[in-house]
Order: sequence, then structure tokens, then C-alpha cells
Amino acid sequence: MIGRLFVVTSLLFLVVGGGAGAVLGVERIDSGLQVLGEGTFAQVYTLHGEVAVLLFLVPFFLGLATYLVPLQVGAAGIAFPRGSATAYWAYLVSGLTLFGAYAADGGVDGGSAVGIDLYLLSLAMLALATSLALVSILTTAVALRAPGMSMVRTPLFTWSMVVGGGLTLLATPVLLGRLIELYILNHFGGDVAAVGAFGQIAWFWSLPQVYVLAVPAMGVALEIVPVLSRARLRRHVSGIAVIGFSGILGFGAWAQVESTFDDTLYVLAGLVAVLPALALLGLLGDSVRRGGFARKAPLLLALGAAVHLFLGALAGGISVIPGLELGGTVWAAAQVHYTLYGGATLAAFAALWYWSPKLWGVHLSDGAGTAVFLLTFWGAVLLAAPDLLNGLSDQTLMATDLDEEGLATILNGASAAGGALGVLGVLVAVTATLGAAAGRGTRALADPWEANTLEWATTSPPPPHNFDGTVLAVTSAAPLADEREHARGPAPSQETR
Repeated sequence: MIGRLFVVTSLLFLVVGGGAGAVLGVERIDSGLQVLGEGTFAQVYTLHGEVAVLLFLVPFFLGLATYLVPLQVGAAGIAFPRGSATAYWAYLVSGLTLFGAYAADGGVDGGSAVGIDLYLLSLAMLALATSLALVSILTTAVALRAPGMSMVRTPLFTWSMVVGGGLTLLATPVLLGRLIELYILNHFGGDVAAVGAFGQIAWFWSLPQVYVLAVPAMGVALEIVPVLSRARLRRHVSGIAVIGFSGILGFGAWAQVESTFDDTLYVLAGLVAVLPALALLGLLGDSVRRGGFARKAPLLLALGAAVHLFLGALAGGISVIPGLELGGTVWAAAQVHYTLYGGATLAAFAALWYWSPKLWGVHLSDGAGTAVFLLTFWGAVLLAAPDLLNGLSDQTLMATDLDEEGLATILNGASAAGGALGVLGVLVAVTATLGAAAGRGTRALADPWEANTLEWATTSPPPPHNFDGTVLAVTSAAPLADEREHARGPAPSQETR
């Protein structure tokens, strides 16, 4: 129940974050079009990023993992269920408090000391809620696995939560410490804006931390594509390595300072970060090549997510090339949009369409899923690609005073159109999910996809204790596929001449 509450609540917050992003896109089209005042624009800009990551992306995957990880590892339930419940309610209250803080003129550029206090407290509560939920998930994955399931045999979504969740759990206390420091400074009369408060917080959803946040998206894609293409990954350990490598490359943003941006090590790390995304495309492409392409919404969404993760990593690799000087320009915004919106959000939608039978007991409409894919995939392309060109022209982040006769206005208009398409995709996805949560849709079988992992060995949705009877024996990373092969018996032998 708690996992589903996380998922639904995060989707509702996504609608708000998407709307804020659309307003920002319109504001950037024309210098003479003042939808927001200068101070309000900065507030909405920061709120957009905070909602997208802290109120949607992170809690969505926390909720999905809270629900699915126990099923995938063969456990009767999540470890520390009261901790998970506390994490959800803390997340909900702190999310609403964040909006209240902005309404009270809080935020990093706010003019109210009380509002800023409230803002920092809400972010601190979100950090604590995230840590508490992750402790339950990681404990379940590490300590409650079914007999025979080693860490190497864990499903790749669970493994992605171990990697991404573990690294996030290490980074969150640093964020919490910065928030406490800023709270003390503001509460006793200091100026948080003067010390660069936004930069001390925004690293959590900026580069290279976005690669850690995108790790669960890799796990989702690696779960869905082999199942729907009817071809197992050649080597399960390859998926484990890709996820682990991507997480390691993204960790440590909290320790990064601007003076390191030209260091050889930083440049090499940015270039090497392309490799996990490229390897992900290779693994998924190999499964599709050996199995086949089934035009189903979860497969389209998962492959689309992988493409955008690669585009984001490629943009990141280019951004560190000495001489281009892309730091501080909208190129960085394009990279984040490719990675977190085009990549992680498409993966979130893929997870909804694939695991909807387990979450709600019904299928989401395949037609609606295809529409979400088209709107979100191409919306993300149109949103981010113009910012790559504007970044090469040195357009800075949060710039609204542009040359009205230049190319930037046209490109910003195209980017705003992409954002509008993305918002439509979000609305379709959220509407379809709310309908499924209300029980509307085609009833699902226990294993409608002929999948490989243990969550499909129980009813849709599962009973209160997840499994009736003994959990299936685990002898590989694909126990259900093993069971089907065993039931069919050995293939008939052929004489060789």
C-alpha cells in the first residue's frame, strides 16, 4: 500500500512540476513577454527542479521499489514497514510544506526569513524521508532474499536500487548537513543568497549526480526489454556491471568545486560516463536482435528511455571538452532534460505500463502508453535539442533577456513547444494510472508477459504476504524462465551426420 501511495503522489507532484516547466519555457521565448517577474522567475525555476527530482523522480522509484523489491527477492514484505510508512507521510507533509514555503516568499531567493526557514526545513524533511525509505529497501534487498538468490542473481531493477539507492543514501546526509548549515545562517540573520545557497543544494539534481538518479531507469529498461523481446540478456552480470559503473561515475557531486572543471580527471570522467549508456543500448539492442521487436507500450517506453539516457551521457561527454566552455550555459539544462526527463521519466512510465498488473491488478491501455511514448520521447527531444544549440551560443541558465531578432528566440520557442508536448504526455500517463488505481481496465493474469523474475510467480495484485505457499526455487537470475523450460522438458536431440 505504501509503495502505491508513493507512486500516485509523486505523479500528482509531477503534474505541478511539469506545469512550472511549461511556464518557464513560455517566459524564455521572448524578452518582451513577461509572464513572471524577475524574482518570481528565479523562484519558479528552482521550484521546478526541486519538484521534478525531490517530489517526483526520487519518491516514484522509492515507491516502486518499496512495492516491487520484496516481490522480486521473494520476501513476504518490506523490511521495517513502519519506517516505510513514516517515510511516506514525511514526504507528503514536507512536499506540501515546500509549496507553502514558496507561497510565503521562501526559497533560496525569497524575501521572507520565515519563508526561507520553512523552505530549508521542508528540504531537510525530504532528505530524512528519502533516507528512511532507502534503509527499508536496501535491507530487504540484502537480508530478505529467497534461498538460492545471491546478489549476482538479484533482478536488475532490485540491483539498480541497491546501487542507486546506496549511493543516494551516502549523498543525502551531505545534503542534510548543508541544509542545516544554511538554516542556522538564515535563522540568525545571515544572507543565504550571498553564500550561493542554490549551488549548495542544487548539486543533488545536477551534474554528475543525475547519473546516480538515472540508475533505476537503467534497471527498469534491463528488466522490460529482454522479457518483451523474448530473449534473455546474454550475461546477467553485464547488466549488473553497467548499472554499477554508471552509479560510481555519478557519485561525489557534493565534493565537486568549480575549480575542478578543467582538471584532466574531471574531463576523463565526463567522457567515460558515455560508456555505460552505450553499453546499455548494446545490451538491449542485442536482446531485441535475438528475440524480436514487439510493438508494446512498455517496450517502446523502455527503449526510448535508453536512447535518451545515451543522449544525455553524450551531451555530458561533449560538455567537458576543453575549449567549448559550456559550463553555466543552457547546454547543462539540455543534458539534465535528456537524462532525467527523457531518460528517467520515460523509464518511470515504462515501469507503470509493465508492472501495472502487479500494482493495480489491471493493464494500462496500450494505446495510451504508445501516445505517452510519442509525446514524451519527441517532447524531450524538442525540449532539449534547442538548448544544445543555445548553449553553444553561450546562452546562460535562467536567461530571459535575449536578442529578439536572433536565433535564440526561435530555438526557445521550439523548446517551449517540446515542453508542452511533454506536459501532454504526463497528463495522459497520470490519467491512465489514476484510472488503473481505481480498478478500471482489463483484469491481468498472474504472469501476462511470461516474465523471468519472482514477482510474476504470484497473483496480480499479490496477497497481503506476497506469496501463497513456498517461493519458487532460485537457481539463476531468471527463475520463472527456468521453470517454464523445465516444464516443457528437454529439447529433442538431433543426430549429427
